[in-house]
Amino acid sequence: MRNVTGNRCVPIAKYLRFILAFPFHQSSCTSRWRSRGTNRGRSSRPRGIEMVLKILILASAASIGALVFSRRGKGGGKARRWRKRSDALNAFQELLRLKGNAKGPLRGIRFAIQDVFDVHGRVTGLGSPAWAATHAPATRDAPAVASLRAAGADCIGVTRMDELGCSITGCDAVDGAPINPVAHDKIPGGSSSGAAVSVAGAPKEVDMALAVDSSGGVRVSAAHCGLYAIRTTHGTVALDGASSATGSLAAAGWMSRDPDVIAATATALIPLPKDQLSVSRVMVLEDAIDLCDDIASCGVATACMLLKDAFKNGGISRLNLGKHLLMSCPSLREMQNKDCATGLDVLRNCLRLIEGEEVWSEIGGWYSAEKPETGAKAKEYLLGASKIATDSLRVIKQAREEVRAAVDLLLDGVTVFLLPTTPCAPPTMNAGAEATATWERKVLQLTCLSSLTGTPQLTIPLTYEQAEGPYGLSVVAGRKQDYMCIEFARMFAAQLREAFPDVVQAELTRLKYEENGGKDDSDAVPSMCEELKAQGNEEFKAGNFNEAIVKYTEALTALGPPPNMRPDPHRAWKSVVLSNRAMTNLKLGVYNDAEDDCTAALKLNEKNVKAYLRRGAARSVSGNYLEAIDDFERALLIEPKNADAKSEIVRMKGIIGGADQIPDFDM
Repeated sequence: MRNVTGNRCVPIAKYLRFILAFPFHQSSCTSRWRSRGTNRGRSSRPRGIEMVLKILILASAASIGALVFSRRGKGGGKARRWRKRSDALNAFQELLRLKGNAKGPLRGIRFAIQDVFDVHGRVTGLGSPAWAATHAPATRDAPAVASLRAAGADCIGVTRMDELGCSITGCDAVDGAPINPVAHDKIPGGSSSGAAVSVAGAPKEVDMALAVDSSGGVRVSAAHCGLYAIRTTHGTVALDGASSATGSLAAAGWMSRDPDVIAATATALIPLPKDQLSVSRVMVLEDAIDLCDDIASCGVATACMLLKDAFKNGGISRLNLGKHLLMSCPSLREMQNKDCATGLDVLRNCLRLIEGEEVWSEIGGWYSAEKPETGAKAKEYLLGASKIATDSLRVIKQAREEVRAAVDLLLDGVTVFLLPTTPCAPPTMNAGAEATATWERKVLQLTCLSSLTGTPQLTIPLTYEQAEGPYGLSVVAGRKQDYMCIEFARMFAAQLREAFPDVVQAELTRLKYEENGGKDDSDAVPSMCEELKAQGNEEFKAGNFNEAIVKYTEALTALGPPPNMRPDPHRAWKSVVLSNRAMTNLKLGVYNDAEDDCTAALKLNEKNVKAYLRRGAARSVSGNYLEAIDDFERALLIEPKNADAKSEIVRMKGIIGGADQIPDFDM
């Protein structure tokens, strides 16, 4: 055991021997304890006092040592406490405490990084334990990380990602998918899902997250988590020290809740002039809008309404980009077939083939030599990439150059494209392979343009639309016009705040809810609703179950639907009322309604133990014993000592037949 003092290592045992042998009675500071009137020159105080002093000193030294050693590990003591408090959404791979320049312009900004960026002394894992196990620790910070720290920002952790970056759902992290903080049952989007979740789910801890975007990793995850995000012009931010397997497609990007943080980060990372021309023309990509499941809710119509005053006299126009590119690019037309009929779908196919070829070229040798154990998604992707014939890419790469030239003519320094970031709200986690594949195909048609042409794209969160989850609206500018994208987003954000002030308040309410650890504000629930719930409880206790149902229903409807946001700021409170109403329905013998109420309660609060117990009771009466056992087992995961859940599992496993009595769980 050794103590570290600066750069010197001194055995702790040496200090212990010194303290135990130290003659306190010889010190001048203890002269007041010396015997008066004696000439023997030694202390007459009891040895017990001396030993007590030594024990106190040793205890203090031990405390200091424990503090020192707690900060020597990865992340230090504060990082460990922070993780316990803030990583309930499974966003982080590892917590760090890398301080930035205290005098830099970004001081006070805390950022996380995707597991593709090097940090000195740490193995960059690409979200893969197999990759991490076969590679050495980094010898320096990646330049992008170093630049942010030099500008004053603090790096606080490494975030989870889809294994080897081989997915765009955000659900293929090795240690479990990060949980979408804006819609818990929805996918977070990938491959940089952890980065987006860390920002959206920890507003007090993470201001910004740095990631790499190849086929849409930054843009999609940001859109599905309700964040601003930029994918920069290809090559403007150095990706040295970033383990990206798609060199010609990859670009640095970052995401935040605040467009001003996006802009501040750009000043540290993008070495481009800021006096670029302002936007004077907006082209709405109509074929991109056609990909949306719900055109009315994708946000483009609302955007045009807000922008019409700023862009008069033909400043806003419509363009079928795919059709235009097929007409302008002969090589692209050569690739068109019945499977890829539209221009955007042909571009998507180009993107996937180029990406696959580059991924295999970069990590195929490692994969073939090491034969690592990977998840099904990564294995499927890599095997498919290995079969791409390099010589067949000649036409594809020629088409890419033609598309880039055609887009450069359209984005002439004063024009931007406007399009949805994603085609729909985030799919559910259990959407199924076919639905997920359809979603992925549409997403890549919306992201492939910037990936192939290297143009900057910035996504703007649209949380005001009546949708099942957040949408994103994207603006695309010409190459090296990143600041034009940023200023357009800031202008548009200001218009959103002015046009939808209730949305701003709703978002503040959501952030406060998340900061409070999923607890409702005392002032958030009107006293009338509390009174109605209390009346329902009294009716239940009196055996007036029908009247109790009425009161619980009135309490729920008094608040109305959530204020155009996810999650509902009153969800914990509503979950309790629904659970109470479910118990009342059990007493009335309306088992289907009881089960539905419990399911709704669990969507609002997945840790509502009573909702699991009561749904299990309803299912057991209906004869759905396997589902009921599953509910009781879920309750035990939350409360391992719950006696009701244990007894019901035993009872149902022993059932031979016949009707069963409803367990009388209390309120």
